[in-house]
Amino acid sequence: MATIHPTAIVDRRAELADDVQIEAYAIIGAGVTLGSGTVVHPHSVIQGPTVVGARCQIGPAAYVGLDPQHLTFLSQPDRPPTWLEVGEQTIIREGASIHRSTKAGRESATRIGSHCLLMGASHVAHDCVVGDQVILANGALLGGQCRIGERAFLGGGCAIHQFCRVGRVAIIGGLQGCSRDVPPYAAMWYGGLKGYNAVGCRRSGMPREAIYAVRAAFQCLHTHRTATDAVAAIRALGPATPEVQEILDFMATSKRGMVPSVRFAGRGDAGNAGE
Repeated sequence: MATIHPTAIVDRRAELADDVQIEAYAIIGAGVTLGSGTVVHPHSVIQGPTVVGARCQIGPAAYVGLDPQHLTFLSQPDRPPTWLEVGEQTIIREGASIHRSTKAGRESATRIGSHCLLMGASHVAHDCVVGDQVILANGALLGGQCRIGERAFLGGGCAIHQFCRVGRVAIIGGLQGCSRDVPPYAAMWYGGLKGYNAVGCRRSGMPREAIYAVRAAFQCLHTHRTATDAVAAIRALGPATPEVQEILDFMATSKRGMVPSVRFAGRGDAGNAGE
């Protein structure tokens, strides 16, 4: 049977695995499912429908699965049930907040992957999808509908505009504001692409040849102002490795445009954000 502190409030319609721990003054609402070994620390609030995987750590004072901060959704008198899903072994620290989606159905849930770390006061808004092993440092903020690739690192106090994408193994420096897409393996700093995420690539286990290919691709992004020219230069390097092809595919599907190189950022033009 789950261990529940006498001061905690747990709705009888919540589903708790036998070894879940609910600590002092936590509130667990109806429609919440907590996986085996999950610990909810003091003063945390979890509302449903929310599904939390096994061996997660939530709080203290984390706010998980609350209504989205979305005026159209909140104005509906009969709001449909919307969902949040959190993967296994994810840590959600003090003051962090994650909101459910605005669209009905579990298939449209806000999603947090497994083995993620959301540090204190970080925020994941409605309808976001966050991949596995993502780290949000203290105060990192995601607007609604963002997509964050696995193993990305978002520095403290950074803010990602709604509908933006951050590619796999990318890193965004602290206090950066991002209103365009950040490609896989990128390092964003000083308002633009500073280079590739060398440390992240090594830690991800990428072979040396793949890292060299990624570095060469980012050199093309630094030396060509438009996306069309940068892509042509990357293709001229020779057959694309899977990692370089991932960058090209990401650029081809961008709807908000790409964050430009720091060489072109702030010059009053689109950088390599468009054609």
